[in-house]
Amino acid sequence: MLIRKLTVSRLMLASAMTVLAALSPSIASAEGVTLKVFGGSALNKLAPRQTPDVQKAIQDKVISGFLAAHPEVKAVEWDAQGPQANDVQRLMTARLANQEMDLIACSAFYTNGAYVRRGLVRPITKEIEAFSANLDQPAIGAFTVRGEVYAVPITTMSTSAIFYNKKVFADLGIPVPPSYEDLKAAAPKLAAAGMIPLLHQGSNTPMWPMWYFETFAQASGDPIGRTTAILDGKAKFNDPDGVAAFDLIKTWVDDGILSKDSLAVDQDGMRSAFASGKSAMYYGGTWEVPSLQESVHDFEWGTFAFPKMAGTPGEPKHGGGADNGMCMSATIAPEKVAPAVAFMAYLTQPEVATLYLEPEQPLATSVKGVPVVEDAYAKDLRASAFPNTVKFLDWVWPAEIATAVSSSIAGVVGGQLTPQQAADAVQAVYDDLVAQGNWPPQD
Repeated sequence: MLIRKLTVSRLMLASAMTVLAALSPSIASAEGVTLKVFGGSALNKLAPRQTPDVQKAIQDKVISGFLAAHPEVKAVEWDAQGPQANDVQRLMTARLANQEMDLIACSAFYTNGAYVRRGLVRPITKEIEAFSANLDQPAIGAFTVRGEVYAVPITTMSTSAIFYNKKVFADLGIPVPPSYEDLKAAAPKLAAAGMIPLLHQGSNTPMWPMWYFETFAQASGDPIGRTTAILDGKAKFNDPDGVAAFDLIKTWVDDGILSKDSLAVDQDGMRSAFASGKSAMYYGGTWEVPSLQESVHDFEWGTFAFPKMAGTPGEPKHGGGADNGMCMSATIAPEKVAPAVAFMAYLTQPEVATLYLEPEQPLATSVKGVPVVEDAYAKDLRASAFPNTVKFLDWVWPAEIATAVSSSIAGVVGGQLTPQQAADAVQAVYDDLVAQGNWPPQD
């Protein structure tokens, strides 16, 4: 009898397990899925410039709105912490530990330079077609690698420009926006007035490549395409357009516009010289705006785009783009792809993007329809620089190339290197990376 009771119990248990197995998809569907969002650093959150309390309130509001609109999703868990410098290491550690991640909140810098090459994220070109019209196309370009899109940009936008003293330009009759020839003609006038025409933060060496981004765009006509070809070994840094890029930088020095004194000036020195009226211009990115607003009191400042230089085949293109986005993890489970795409699409709705982007006081945004700053300088940048913005080349280069370009530009500006020698030096670093087995990446 005991044996029979145990047998019946086992049969009943087996039957119950069969029923539960049959019902499990429905139960899972009823409970909903949990989307796991991973960020390599604390900057990989919505509204990253806000205080932690404000940031959390914004993120909670966005997520609760998504969950209300998508009952098939039970929760969105967003894990982003730590310093930016540890971004890739933290993500790699999490991947090696098999930590579940469906979406990766990603910076454009690391997406281009590490995540795609290491197979950490998957292309989403097809998945975002339905809502890509919500996005600024250059912003999508910041996350496009070899024709495939790897992230939805959800960020403020940056670009590069020259900042100038409006009063001095007006007093000396310098046209705005000036052509390169206008700047060349103005250099002696500015010097006669006791001013440095243009000062750069030359001792802050990582900022020198911004000049190369501009001149290589004009010398090559296709900075991203040519850079990709170089890194694939199909072209060289010391091809004629690469040499021309360094020569164009030298032209700014030879024509008396870019001061050699820049080699000994750091960021604070550059900003101080401009704010005090010692220099008439400096070149930088839109991240300079808060400093200008805080430090310039005795005159009005303005902006204009890096000008077209004579004889160059390419049109001006300025470094910048979308800083942050949402990637899809290469390890996402197939059943989570649709909810993940729905979350990315939700973040691109203008009314949703306004919640997390407007507090950042953006000059421009990756999502169309978000309110932006309407000051004169912002309008000028949106009319001139932003439409011609392409991603920074050091988002694509290996770090060793960025360092080599910095050193070579300093050599050209200081007169120690010819443009040919500068380009040869960069190519030598690339050749050494290949010879040592460090390029292309083996991860």
